[in-house]
Amino acid sequence: MQIRREQIDPDAARVVERLRQSKHEAYLVGGCVRDLLLGRKPKDFDVATSAKPNELRRLFRNCRIIGRRFRLAHIFFGKKIIETSTFRANPRPAEDDQGENANGNGSGNNDLLIRHDNEFGNAVEDARRRDFTINGLFYDIDTEQVIDHVDGLVDLEARLVRTIGDPDIRFREDPIRILRAVKFAARCDLTIESETYRRMMEHKGEIAKCAQARVSEEFFRLLRAGAARRSFELLLGTGLLEVLAPDLARALREEPTDEAGRIRLARFWAYLAAVDRSTIKREETPSDALVLATLLLPPLRDALHPDSAAFPIPGQLILQSAQSIVEQLKASRRDSELARQILLATRYLFPSSNPQRKRPHLEDREYYQNALRLVEIVTDAESGSSELAGRPLPAPEGGAATAAEEELPDDLQVSERAGRRRGRRDRRPAQPSPPSQTGQPATTAPSREGPAPILVQDFRHPALTPIPSLVARPTSLRPTFLGTGPFGSRWGARAE
Repeated sequence: MQIRREQIDPDAARVVERLRQSKHEAYLVGGCVRDLLLGRKPKDFDVATSAKPNELRRLFRNCRIIGRRFRLAHIFFGKKIIETSTFRANPRPAEDDQGENANGNGSGNNDLLIRHDNEFGNAVEDARRRDFTINGLFYDIDTEQVIDHVDGLVDLEARLVRTIGDPDIRFREDPIRILRAVKFAARCDLTIESETYRRMMEHKGEIAKCAQARVSEEFFRLLRAGAARRSFELLLGTGLLEVLAPDLARALREEPTDEAGRIRLARFWAYLAAVDRSTIKREETPSDALVLATLLLPPLRDALHPDSAAFPIPGQLILQSAQSIVEQLKASRRDSELARQILLATRYLFPSSNPQRKRPHLEDREYYQNALRLVEIVTDAESGSSELAGRPLPAPEGGAATAAEEELPDDLQVSERAGRRRGRRDRRPAQPSPPSQTGQPATTAPSREGPAPILVQDFRHPALTPIPSLVARPTSLRPTFLGTGPFGSRWGARAE
């Protein structure tokens, strides 16, 4: 296994050379070295150095210091970031590890969670405090040699994911490493070493101890790196998905009882595989909002078909179907809202057989490119099997609005002035009024055209067989889109 100088990012090499000219040690480290040795193209290059964060700030004007638990420097070259960290030592003394081993199961100190990781050290200490042996390799640009303090080359040759040191201690120090082990096994097609795997299963419940933002970020990293399907298979097989999103895990484990359920499950895995192909083809990491929308789409695919006439308020359908999953994954409010908009926009981007179908102008919207990419992903997934293709749902008995008459949701409407220029008249049906100040129940104003809009509690369609626990019937008479929740926050604030 050999790394050639021309494989090194020139900006990363420039950072290393500048540090060495200033009498600091500096090496390429971590994932870039691992990927180059495996014959893969690194998505980024990281540097480890003896220079302290404040020294890095003085050396590089294009530098920003980030982090509290782990302070490091981001050195900017346009949109590219060279992440540069100072050599660190294990924040817990070595005798703590020995005490753990002496106690067997560690009864003397059950909480090993690292909350502060800014104990500076030397290159050997820095390598030994890292998570897995395959990530503890350094590369010396001057000598063009790989420096291995942790037997990472041996494990890389055997294609093994193994912790540096006792896996029991390493996973208790930082349970996020459990998700990282899954990520490396999926991305690099590696096997998890047996004792490492056993301790992962033993401590997977401790992921709840970690900051939720870190858990969510690591979950989405699993799905953004070109191995989304394999990552999900590993999460499901190891039981980690039950920790992260129990409703989704239950839905994927249950055997479908009908044809529609079988198709939805097949779509789920096909969409993940298409996300991987899209990531590799574009060499562009999908956004968290796009990944989230892809996970939520399978039970909504037919309902959001352009020719489906069953749902006068599709935004409510998305909210009902997605809310429990979004809350369990703890997606950010921004990503949740973008995912909702992406899903809603696909209804107007897929081809329709109806010539009267409204086509809003969405090109200037923030979610437009993500929505186009989701349509591309779905089209790719469904092209391999005709049974996966979206099918429009017929209108239920009682007369719902047709696809041509359906009013565009607020977020997707063109401006009023633009609508007048095109000679469009307002077809907006009256919406249910919010609860009155006097405590009287909400009433529904009659529509100027067609039947009164359907309230959420009456929302049904015989062709929909909801995935268990994913499409829940609301218990309140108050329309869901005026309530709280990941997808209802903007409307909720306006309603109040």
